Amino acid sequence: MKLIGTYLSPYARRVGAALISRGLPFDHEPVNGYREFEAARRYNPVAKVPSLVLDDGEVLIDSTAILDYLAELTPAAPLIPAGSRARRTTLKLAAIGYGVCEQATRLSARGGEVPASEAERWRAQILGGLGALDEAAAEGGPLRATPFDVAAITAIVAVEYLARTNPGLDILPAIPALAEFAAAHRGAPPFALTRPAA
Repeated sequence: MKLIGTYLSPYARRVGAALISRGLPFDHEPVNGYREFEAARRYNPVAKVPSLVLDDGEVLIDSTAILDYLAELTPAAPLIPAGSRARRTTLKLAAIGYGVCEQATRLSARGGEVPASEAERWRAQILGGLGALDEAAAEGGPLRATPFDVAAITAIVAVEYLARTNPGLDILPAIPALAEFAAAHRGAPPFALTRPAA
């Protein structure tokens, strides 16, 4: 398999972290969808990353769809639990982490260009998502499930992405459980090996 997308993208990074967490071998082509439009478009008609090229040449796009496929490959250590309630909880928390990344991107890229009310709404969305993830990261919470699932991977990637893209947003005091959870796994291979250079 070959993963297309720079780890500056939290969406490509969460796929890379998932592949590493399950020991799935892959090559990595760090295409930046913004700066390398034509290269990204070779794999995805809308030139977004990540894409995952399978061994038979099929190309999967969108991190959520790719993670769903990877979950099929790892039934013994599921990235997405099979039980209906556990599955719904995992997908919901992963969607919240994904949403935090989306709003963090908007805030860092356009926060100074939009009305203050719009930027404040993005901050509120980020804090709301982080609050839900913090609750889920408490001892015994669903983010603490082992092995890591897509919710935990996405949450850790989201915390690190937010710290990198919006360093002025002081979030750590508001998310003690999530901050501790992310810090505890900072050196784990899925995150250490996919962390973008500063």
